[in-house]
Amino acid sequence: MQYIKEDVEKMLIDYKEDEAKLTEVELKIEEYQEELDYAGTVYEDTEKEVIENMQIAGQTYDGIHSNTNNISDKVYNTTINYKKELKHINKKDIDFLKVKLAKLEIDKANLNKKVVRVKNMMNPLSQEERFVIETYYMDKSKWDYVEKKYFKEFEKYKCVKQLQTYRDNAMKSMLKIINIGI
Repeated sequence: MQYIKEDVEKMLIDYKEDEAKLTEVELKIEEYQEELDYAGTVYEDTEKEVIENMQIAGQTYDGIHSNTNNISDKVYNTTINYKKELKHINKKDIDFLKVKLAKLEIDKANLNKKVVRVKNMMNPLSQEERFVIETYYMDKSKWDYVEKKYFKEFEKYKCVKQLQTYRDNAMKSMLKIINIGI
């Protein structure tokens, strides 16, 4: 694939957003991996803990308002059902988590390629060229702001046309790098 100036400009403009997305994808992968590691695990309470929790969780007979004559006996229910409550299985959807992780890994790989490609293109640029590219494209600044910021940074005046020449030279260099072997 032959890249053109507009492709490189789009990569530069999207760079900070892509970097932020990459960080977010990595965080989500970590979260889903933790859920996947926990999915299907079994937690076992002691009989005493289960019985106490079942006794505390119930209502008093005075507090029950019912239109039926069925009033449950807390002690009876506890003795019958406490064995079912001993083991808790985390019933996360393992297949869903694996699919999500696979999709996030693909997104991570794609974003990583974009971020690394931009860093690689910026690597051989001179300090002035890099400054103009970062300020104009990545910080999404106007040329008058780039001009003022350049003066503050380097303590020498360059007009907009000179700064655009830096940009054009940087673009040529970056296109040469990204289109190698094509």
